[in-house]
Amino acid sequence: MTHSQTFPLTGLTCASCVEKVTTRLLLHTDITAATVTLSPPQAQISTRTPLSDDAMNDWLQPLGKYRVQSAAPAPASPASALPEKSVTTYRPLLLLLAYLLLVIAALSISHGTLDLPLAMRLFMGGFFVTFSFFKLLDLRGFADAYRSYDLVAKALPSYGFIYPFIELSLGLAYLMNLGPLWVNAITALVMAVSLAGVLRAVISRRAIRCACLGTVFQLPMSTVTIIEDGLMLAMALSALLQS
Repeated sequence: MTHSQTFPLTGLTCASCVEKVTTRLLLHTDITAATVTLSPPQAQISTRTPLSDDAMNDWLQPLGKYRVQSAAPAPASPASALPEKSVTTYRPLLLLLAYLLLVIAALSISHGTLDLPLAMRLFMGGFFVTFSFFKLLDLRGFADAYRSYDLVAKALPSYGFIYPFIELSLGLAYLMNLGPLWVNAITALVMAVSLAGVLRAVISRRAIRCACLGTVFQLPMSTVTIIEDGLMLAMALSALLQS
């Protein structure tokens, strides 16, 4: 199904502006056609899924001065329906983390000792495998939500489709203890970039949907997401130092 939308734009002053904005819009994975005009200054687009003003502005941001001034009525952004930030809201995430810790505790008890490096490696492996599962349940939905705040996904939309497979690969590598030096280095890089996008989103104080568990759960972006990414980054760096 194709959706037609019109977005009045600011910053359009010449034919070169029209060409730049048109080229940028056609790079968007959800935009199938785009017509940009100077008089009136607007963009008429055909999309696979409706795009909000914020989504358009985020996509046009690399060009600099071009912004959506206002837009025709469109379906509300999923972020507007996000629940309040509370312990109850993050219950699925907290339960998932608790289950991972319980499994690792059970394995430690069965071995009669707590091997901290092993426990940390198993936790990271379980974390990545489990979180990638939820993302892959709705890959396109995750990619769209992830693009709203991740720095790499904003510039390269296809990264949102690749990211769950990166998590899955890292998770399996941790569980099998394959190439620990390289796996920890890649994890540190991936989580550092992810954390930068999360920090930027939280500081902006916008109602943004956290895509850590895909689109299955409605989780708002908050300090909980910062802690989640920061913990994984810290563990990867710690493992690198130990090796």
